[in-house]
Amino acid sequence: MSALDKVIGYEAIKNELLQICDMIHNREIYEELGARLPQGILLYGEPGLGKTLMAKSFIEESGLKAYIVRRNKGDDDFIGEITDTFHRAKENTPCVIFLDDMDKFANEDSDHRDAEEYVAVQSGIDEVKNCDVFVLATANEMRKLPGSLVRSGRFDRKIEVKCPTDKDANKIIAHYLSDKKVSKNVNMEDLSKMISYSSCAELETILNEAAISAAYKRKTDIEMEDLVKSVLRMIYDSPDNYTKASAEDMKKTALHEAGHLVVSEVLCPGSVGLA
Repeated sequence: MSALDKVIGYEAIKNELLQICDMIHNREIYEELGARLPQGILLYGEPGLGKTLMAKSFIEESGLKAYIVRRNKGDDDFIGEITDTFHRAKENTPCVIFLDDMDKFANEDSDHRDAEEYVAVQSGIDEVKNCDVFVLATANEMRKLPGSLVRSGRFDRKIEVKCPTDKDANKIIAHYLSDKKVSKNVNMEDLSKMISYSSCAELETILNEAAISAAYKRKTDIEMEDLVKSVLRMIYDSPDNYTKASAEDMKKTALHEAGHLVVSEVLCPGSVGLA
């Protein structure tokens, strides 16, 4: 069993991380073909998608000692910590340096891309190059990072982590429902369509809120009604108490939405089939 099995879904990203781990464990096989270990990996994407979990699982799978850097100090102290971490890593190879939430290293009121924190990171990466120190980083907004820092040669692999869709969403939903009592009337396919493109953290919250609602009503299990109401409240900010629309209003709304589908199909043939 791989440590990356802790990450539900995201098979393509996990396979890419496993390939790097295989290179770490079997470097001579790759070197025989002239391949070298990539200089670094940057996982980036919206908050709540599991980037930190992926990074920690990668570190565990690699079996290497890890030095973790997170912003938890003032400017000068933090810059010193960055520099010291790279020095210690260089003296204790092989190892991994994990820069968690790297886009938050600089203060919000400063020009991020010229911040001294990023200069320190960039200098550190250059210092440990070819020293058997692997650099791994996560970021929510890559646009806040200087191009000179994230270029190839410092971060050879830049992997975007997107909101789960289709099969990934199904796996994540099934995982979060595995410890809950769910009614047989819950249609997993419909549920997945309703909450695909939500972050992993959002999916967990939506399903937990549905469980809370069902328990408060003293139900024996979670029903589709509880899940739908949770989706409406958490994603669309729909109030718990609302006035039920008349049959005539529902008909007008249905016709209006059908018009959207017709226009979508005309402008982008086949798009309705993906809905």
